[in-house]
Amino acid sequence: MRFKLKYKATFPAYNKSRTHDKAIERVDAPAIMVYPMSMHIGAPAKPVVAVGDTVKVGTLIGEAQGFISGNILSSVSGKVISIEERDVLNGRHTCIIVKNDQDYIEEPPFPEAGDNVSPELIPELIKRAGISGMGGATFPTNVKMTPPKGKTIDTLILNGAECEPYSTSDFRTMVEYADEIIEGIKVIDSIFNVGKVYIGIEDNAKEAGEVLKQAASGYDKVEIKILKAQYPQGSEKQLIEHCTGRQVPAGGLPADIGVIVSNVGTFQQIYRAVRLGKPMVERVTTITGTPLAEPKNLLIRLGTPIDDLIDICGGFQEVPRKVIHGGPMMGMTIKDGAIPISKGTTHITFFTAEEVAEDERIDCIRCSECLNVCPVSLQPILISNAYERGDIEKAEQLGAMDCIECGNCSYICPSKIPLLENIRKAKAAIKQKAV
Repeated sequence: MRFKLKYKATFPAYNKSRTHDKAIERVDAPAIMVYPMSMHIGAPAKPVVAVGDTVKVGTLIGEAQGFISGNILSSVSGKVISIEERDVLNGRHTCIIVKNDQDYIEEPPFPEAGDNVSPELIPELIKRAGISGMGGATFPTNVKMTPPKGKTIDTLILNGAECEPYSTSDFRTMVEYADEIIEGIKVIDSIFNVGKVYIGIEDNAKEAGEVLKQAASGYDKVEIKILKAQYPQGSEKQLIEHCTGRQVPAGGLPADIGVIVSNVGTFQQIYRAVRLGKPMVERVTTITGTPLAEPKNLLIRLGTPIDDLIDICGGFQEVPRKVIHGGPMMGMTIKDGAIPISKGTTHITFFTAEEVAEDERIDCIRCSECLNVCPVSLQPILISNAYERGDIEKAEQLGAMDCIECGNCSYICPSKIPLLENIRKAKAAIKQKAV
C-alpha cells in the first residue's frame, strides 16, 4: 500500500486576492465557437451534425462513444461552418466550428426532468446533459453516479478544496450558487441514500462554508469540513482521508471504500440537468494573472476561445510570457489562444517574463525533495529517469499510474527537471502499451 496516513504537502503562494471577492460575470460568446470532441476523459465524442446544419443552445453535436465518454452540446445557436482537426489542449482532435448567431435560441428542456425524477433515470439525464467533472479531471459524471455493482456508497464528498494557486472559480460558485449545489446533493442522495455528506473547503475560503451551511439548513447529512490550506488538499484520495479517515487502496477507486467524490460545480450542473432539464453549456472560470489589467471570474459558454476573453479582462498591462490552462502546479502550458474553454477549465493563468524566469535544467543533485513532497509516496525522479531512457515497463513498476499529477515534484525540484511532464508521458505510454 503506497498511501500513508500522513500525507505530504507544499505551501505555494496562492495569489487569489485579485479575484477572491469578484462576483461572477456572465459574458457574451464570440462570433466563432470551437467545440473539441475531447472535452472529457475517455473516448472522444462522434460528430452528429454536418457542415451547414443549424444548431440551438443544447443541440447535441457530439455523441458519447463507449462507456467512458461524454456528449458535447452546442452552447450557442447558429450554423455549423466547419468540422476539422485542430490542436487543442490534449492533442489534435476533431472540432466542430459554429458561427454564433447571437440569438441564443434554446432547445426545449429535457421532458423527463423535474422534481420527481426516478433515481434510475438520473444518470441518464446527467449523461444527456454532457456533464463531466468540473474540477479539471473531466471524468464523465454519469458513470461516477451510477451505482457500482456489489458496492455500497455511504458517503458523498464535495470537493471545494480549491488548492491550485490563482483559481477562485470554485469559491465563487460556492458563494453564489450554494442553493443549487445543495439541491444537486439531494438529487444524488436520492440514488444512494448516503449516511453522510462532506463538503471539503480550505480554511482560506471559510465564507463559502458559511453560505453552504445556511443553504443546507435542515438537511442534517451535510457537514462542512474546514481543511488546512495546503497543496494538494483537493486531491481526491487526500480529501477522502482528511474527511473520513478512510484510505483508497493503491490501484483502487473511492467506490471501493464506499465513497463518491465530485467537484462542487459538478453538483450544481447535476441540479440544473435533473431538476431544470438544462444541458452543460457553460461554466465559471477564473481568468487571472499579473499581466491582466482586471482579472475576473467569468461565466463562460463552452467553446469560447481564450483569446476572446482578454479584452473582457481589461487587456494586458504587461506582455505575458506564458499562459497556462489551469495553474502553475497541475496546469498545462498553451501556445495558441484559439484553444477554447472546455468542461474542465477551472482557470486560465497568465504570467510575466519575470514570474516564469526559468533556470536552465541541470543534472539531478540527489536532494530527494521530490520524494519528500510526493503525497502518494512515489519516487518521481526514478519514474522520470525510466521514461527518458525509454524503459516504460520500469516506470510502470515504479508506480507511475498511481501519480495524481499534483505537480509538487516539479514545483520543488531545484534542478528544473520536468518531472510531472515526464510522468504524464510515461502514463500515456503505459496506457498505449495496454491497448
